[in-house]
Amino acid sequence: MIAVYNASNSIEAYLIKNLLEQQEIPAYVFGDYLQGGVGDIPAIGLVTVNVSDSDYTNAKEIVDAWDSSTIIENIDTNYALTPT
Repeated sequence: MIAVYNASNSIEAYLIKNLLEQQEIPAYVFGDYLQGGVGDIPAIGLVTVNVSDSDYTNAKEIVDAWDSSTIIENIDTNYALTPT
């Protein structure tokens, strides 16, 4: 097993895990339970997404593509629901 991604929290880790599994790469999250043990201190570096050594290259390409994707900053927030 080798870490392919260091997540800032368990939610992000499971997002990456699911992304890899959609591409048929088995992935495992380690350290997600450590988050509760550190309290208010950020668990950066404690939560990792791991893959087998043979899947590392493909997984790293997928994670890097996801990590470098463009963030949409100008979202129209004037879409409030109105009662009918």
